[in-house]
Amino acid sequence: MIPVEVKAGASGTLRSLHSFMAEKGLHAAVRFDLNAPSIQNIDMSVAVGGGKLRSAKYRLLNLPLYLADWLPELLKRY
Repeated sequence: MIPVEVKAGASGTLRSLHSFMAEKGLHAAVRFDLNAPSIQNIDMSVAVGGGKLRSAKYRLLNLPLYLADWLPELLKRY
């Protein structure tokens, strides 16, 4: 399972994605927005249920919205 987040603009905090990744312990996620393609290594502590801190450590593939149709092929290379 690879979570996908879609943002309408060029910026966003991704708070919900970070929390989800920390809770589930997943290692990869995708974000679609208006920025150029990039890969980020995320490593941060986030508060999850009850205020407990958990580590969110994962790779985030950032893609512009126009590449949404290419996601299956891009994930093979990712």
